[in-house]
Amino acid sequence: MKNHILTAKRKVFPTFDLKMSAKTAVAFTLEGLALFLFASVPSFGFAFSLALFCALVFARQNILAVSPCFIVANVVFTPDWRMLLYALAPVVILVALYAIFYKFRKNVPLWSIALCALVGMIPYVACGCVFGSDYLRFGLSALFAVVTTFCFGICAYAVFVRSILHKATVDELICGGITLAVTGYALSGVGGYGFYAYGAALSFCVLFCSVCFKPQTTLFVGILLGAGMSVARWNMTYLGAAVALATAAVAFSPFTKWSSALAIVAIEGIEWLLDAYSGTGWQSLVMCAVGVICALCIPSSVTTKIKGLAKGDNRRAYTGVVNRRGRELAARLSSASDVFYDMSKNLEQVAQNSSECSPDKLAKEVAKSFCGRCRDREICFTALGSDTASVLLPMADAAVNRGKVTILDMPPFVTSRCSNMHSLASAINTSAEAYKKRMSEAKSLVACKSLMSEQFAGVSLVLDSLATSCAEQVNFASDDVEFLKSELLKHNVVASEIVICGEGSKSSATLLVRSSDAQKAVVAKIVSKHLGCKMEVSKIQDKGSQKAMYLDCAPVYEVAFGTAQKRYGEESESGDTVSVLCPSRTRRLFAICDGMGHGSNASKTSKNAVRMIESFYRAGIDSGIILSLANKLLKIGAEDMFSSLDIAVLDMQSGGLDVVKLGSASSFIIRKENIEMLTCTCAPIGIVDDVESITSRYQLFDGDMLLMMSDGVFDVLDGSGVCEAIDEIDTQNPQTLADAILEKALQKGANDDCTVLAMRLFMV
Repeated sequence: MKNHILTAKRKVFPTFDLKMSAKTAVAFTLEGLALFLFASVPSFGFAFSLALFCALVFARQNILAVSPCFIVANVVFTPDWRMLLYALAPVVILVALYAIFYKFRKNVPLWSIALCALVGMIPYVACGCVFGSDYLRFGLSALFAVVTTFCFGICAYAVFVRSILHKATVDELICGGITLAVTGYALSGVGGYGFYAYGAALSFCVLFCSVCFKPQTTLFVGILLGAGMSVARWNMTYLGAAVALATAAVAFSPFTKWSSALAIVAIEGIEWLLDAYSGTGWQSLVMCAVGVICALCIPSSVTTKIKGLAKGDNRRAYTGVVNRRGRELAARLSSASDVFYDMSKNLEQVAQNSSECSPDKLAKEVAKSFCGRCRDREICFTALGSDTASVLLPMADAAVNRGKVTILDMPPFVTSRCSNMHSLASAINTSAEAYKKRMSEAKSLVACKSLMSEQFAGVSLVLDSLATSCAEQVNFASDDVEFLKSELLKHNVVASEIVICGEGSKSSATLLVRSSDAQKAVVAKIVSKHLGCKMEVSKIQDKGSQKAMYLDCAPVYEVAFGTAQKRYGEESESGDTVSVLCPSRTRRLFAICDGMGHGSNASKTSKNAVRMIESFYRAGIDSGIILSLANKLLKIGAEDMFSSLDIAVLDMQSGGLDVVKLGSASSFIIRKENIEMLTCTCAPIGIVDDVESITSRYQLFDGDMLLMMSDGVFDVLDGSGVCEAIDEIDTQNPQTLADAILEKALQKGANDDCTVLAMRLFMV
């Protein structure tokens, strides 16, 4: 058998792998062309190309493919050995920067990339100022390098890492606009004799955006490209012409892409005839047509896929699939729950119908097996008119209840007629002993069946709860989700994925956001407003370069608690065990278990009981089944050890309090106007075969307190003493109350393990 080792590549260091797919090769080709385009810009080519190079490396592009393009592009447009050194400097600096961050296992922030760009510009700017006199140009080059590094870096990260198909944030829109303007500026110088690449690029981008994206996107791209061209030529008519082309494409986009294409060419022709902007002519019309033809050559399957991804149509299909699978799983879990429920009922019925040892059955068995074979049986049967079971009943009763029958237990009918009384007594004793043994074995079997019945019932309830959870509808592609994404974007929070489950107080949401957005408090506020209930972040997990935020409905109430304990005498361990547990986000469980006696044995007994009950509660089993199961299991292995149990379960949504007491001391609900004592009449857990736990329901409100204690405290204070102590202490601090009650008990001479648990409910 082969060993398969899974390795994960760190993404903090730029990859040096030269192997690439066809898709990656096309991407790097476009990146190389972009580097050549920016390097061709007069005066500021090195600054723009350096910014793009740094941005691509920041966006985790292959540095071995990008750096040669950057170096060659600058040397081609400025053929000088000094330019070769200028271009090599930032490459070396970037590699060193990533090596440092890789050693410390940290991601490289964008500000450090911008700093590298600034440091990389130092040789270029310094030599330019020394050997030339155009200080303003070199100063602007350094400024442009830093600013465009930030802009290009944010855009490149959005395209290559976060996926451009997700909605853009405000900063991404601003940086994208600057990038488009710089691109238009760079395209203005590519070409000659009236044939400029700007015209083809503008018509291509406008037509492509009108087919795949919303009208706002088309206008955004057209305006920014035109603005860059206007700045380069210092002529605002280029901006007006670009707006006209974008508007025409948007106006005809509801029809077909061919209508938008004809509209773009027609508008360009009208601008030529009207001489709308400087440099217009038949050459510009040709370049416009070239761009339109290139856009039309893109296969419809590609544009349809991009359009669907941009609108999220596939996510709606995914929502349907997920919800359908959830319903199917819920149905299967529900069926499995029914199976375990039927098994539980069948075992319960078998256990109830099991026979028990009784004098009547023993008398009938002896009458049949012994008297029925006696040679004088006809005499007895004739005198009685039936078999001898009725006259043997007192003897059978003595054998069952006292363990042995003698001649003194025989009725006159037997002593006056039976010629074999000693053998009859021996037969009854032997049958009674065998009968008791069989009944003991049957009773053990009945106990096992009863235990299995309750276990099956618990599993049935858990499966039914899981079925209910799986049946909840998942939503991550509706208009509500898109609206929530838009609201988050207004606060510069990018949620690439949002999944909403449940309704009302059972609502939950999962958001996939940028690492920088995960700690923003505004996220929970916006989601709360959208879902109509207060939400809070329950967990944040790393998901590669992003983080997953899990939000759940915030509880209406929360609880503060305090405990105080004192061991008995010189014992190393206390026989009292305290448990504070959160079985779910909306429930808090508090328990005190008092093991019989003192020391390690009592501690072990109480800890076992608490550990078992905690596990059952975590599994979501009903409290009635939990206590019955725990009672049976502890009775089997406790060796005559038992424990009193005091459980309080608080509902953080409603303020409801469920109290279960088994042989425990009284508890107290402390309200502003009164004190209510909760008493117990049930036997401790593990002492009887069947426990009938009674769950009492109470309603707590903001500021109400609950006081629980072991019998070591209550026995010396009693109910009135505890109430007087509460009035005397008069505190809202649970820890202060617990400490003071314990101190009162010790002053009264408590000589047992002592435990006090106090809690206060408050509204959040």
